[in-house]
Amino acid sequence: MNEKKYGIYDDQGDFLRMSAGVEQINDCKPGEYKVPLRVCSGSSLSKAVFNRFKMTMYPSLNFSSKHSTKNTIGAFVVNLQGVVSSRDQSVVNYQLLIDSRSFAETPQVFVLSPKCENIEHENIFRKGRYSILPEMEICGLCTGSDFKDGFIRCRTEKEKLGFLLHHVEDVLKNPNPLDEAR
Repeated sequence: MNEKKYGIYDDQGDFLRMSAGVEQINDCKPGEYKVPLRVCSGSSLSKAVFNRFKMTMYPSLNFSSKHSTKNTIGAFVVNLQGVVSSRDQSVVNYQLLIDSRSFAETPQVFVLSPKCENIEHENIFRKGRYSILPEMEICGLCTGSDFKDGFIRCRTEKEKLGFLLHHVEDVLKNPNPLDEAR
């Protein structure tokens, strides 16, 4: 299957959401447009920064050897706790896949577990196929409109990784019932 994945962007070029594979160009709302998602090469997370976080704060961090090199991490998995939804504050363990191939920009976050069918969290998109793991249907995580600005303001890789992990954990623990992801 040679399927392209698209993202929906607003007039200023800011990412709004992933588009479903069945959506057509005319399915976008006024002021939105659809473009294929692209990854900038050479902007991955450094292995040294990744290893510092694994040793000190996030022991569940594991990198994907398929997307990584000797010195860079192109994708990694982390376990973080969150809640079921805004209506159910029961604690859930989420296993996340983070696409850090475009770490200089804003990484995309995906949920590996629980299974998509069992997710009720308002900030988690319905399942789809993505270039990072095309053989599986996984759910994307909506990180919110303020994420990109905060991430870009971070000056070092260490600050960016810390901001990313803290922000994702915050989103998982504090669902936005007004989010249209689900």
